[in-house]
Amino acid sequence: MRALILCLILLSGTFNAAEFYVNGGDPKAKDANPGTKEMPWLTIQNGVEAAKPGDTIVVMPGSYSRTAVKKSGKAGELLTIKGFSAPSKAHVDQNKVFDPLKPEAFSGNPQLNAVSQGFDITNAAFVRIENFEITAVTKRGGVFFEKADSIQVVNNFLHDLNPPAGQAGGIISYSNENKNILIKDNTLFRCPGTSICITGQNWLVEGNEVSHGTNCNTQTGGNVGGEDAIRFFGAGHIIRCNYLHDFLDAEQFPGSKPHLDAFQTFSTWRAPPYLSFASDILVEGNYCDNIGQMFMCEDKHESKFGKNMVHHITFKNNVFRRAGAYAFQIRSNSDNFTFVNNVVAESYYGPITFGESSHHATVLNNIFYNNRREQAKGERSGTVFSEATSLPGSVWDYNLHNYDFKYPPKSTVYDLHGLFGVDPKFVDAEKGDYRLQKGSPAIDAGDPSIPPPSFGGKRIDIGAFEYGSSYDELFVKFNIIK
Repeated sequence: MRALILCLILLSGTFNAAEFYVNGGDPKAKDANPGTKEMPWLTIQNGVEAAKPGDTIVVMPGSYSRTAVKKSGKAGELLTIKGFSAPSKAHVDQNKVFDPLKPEAFSGNPQLNAVSQGFDITNAAFVRIENFEITAVTKRGGVFFEKADSIQVVNNFLHDLNPPAGQAGGIISYSNENKNILIKDNTLFRCPGTSICITGQNWLVEGNEVSHGTNCNTQTGGNVGGEDAIRFFGAGHIIRCNYLHDFLDAEQFPGSKPHLDAFQTFSTWRAPPYLSFASDILVEGNYCDNIGQMFMCEDKHESKFGKNMVHHITFKNNVFRRAGAYAFQIRSNSDNFTFVNNVVAESYYGPITFGESSHHATVLNNIFYNNRREQAKGERSGTVFSEATSLPGSVWDYNLHNYDFKYPPKSTVYDLHGLFGVDPKFVDAEKGDYRLQKGSPAIDAGDPSIPPPSFGGKRIDIGAFEYGSSYDELFVKFNIIK
């Protein structure tokens, strides 16, 4: 059912559509016009209020104020609000490191782009937002959802949002009433606060690039709090093929001691009513690089009140590179966590830890490569750590570790069929290309109970990239392999 709903989100089209124009740069533009290309409307807000299901509002280059979307399309008849062309990003140097002591925000480019101060989507359904540059917002981040259903946010460029204090965030949702949301092919750069916050049900977050998140207002340097790439809550979400990278301590408010995460979820310790829960989540095919921690997970509500709120979260076929601490920390009764066919490389302390009754964990077919860059005195320690309370029902096996270790001691629950002290023979580990070369010991070495892919192989491989498959599109799209 979840897959069907997501397919409907992707395939929703428009029929019997009318096309209208907004052009703030045209001296003839006014909201009393018919909204034609020759006699356009002045504001996006007027276009939204005038449009019907199936209509498309084309927004020409220019600067536009924030838009409240409280109208709906229909299934197969989306209400579409789109910039005239894909937003140019050439005026923003996405490699420039932000200095909190000398704050300077990149401005929008209204000569080439439809530059918006953001969208509030409230009590609306079947709406598509596309091709906007979103910056210098007036409140609540770039795109804000409340009681929204079947919304598409596609191919937008969000940067230097700088909302008022307490309202930071990129694409954000705080209500569990938001459902069937598609977030696809957007670029989020220097978004103060959490870049993407997912709540509710059945989101598909795919093909986005998220980088250089900060807890600073990039215009004033003030502390706005929060700095994760993606936080997810609710149920039934798929988060796949995103590129999350370069969340840097140097870009955070001085002395704030930020906790930078690629992904994070948790439940609250407070008594009901509660908002934060997470279950039935799939995180697949993402590439995450140079972030403090890749995933932090806690279920403090279960620890305090006994109700299981965080469980059944699956990570598969992802790359996690250069974590600044432990890459994964699974704690406080976060049970039934599955970690299958991933690569964890170059993490500062180690790849993964389980604690505080985070039981029934599954860790299979992963490659742990050159982790614990900051070595303790003496011998290198192991790659997967678990407190005794997290052992019941857990299985870790068929993983490849490129160095051997004595602690924690190996046992029947710790890689009985694993490979230790083995070079996985990546294509180019130094450049972050963790595909397998011909002759790699990881080929056909995974758990034999998992069926191999349809295109070949005697058994499933170990690692994120099945030998013979092509992930060039992901690498080329985001220029990961330079």
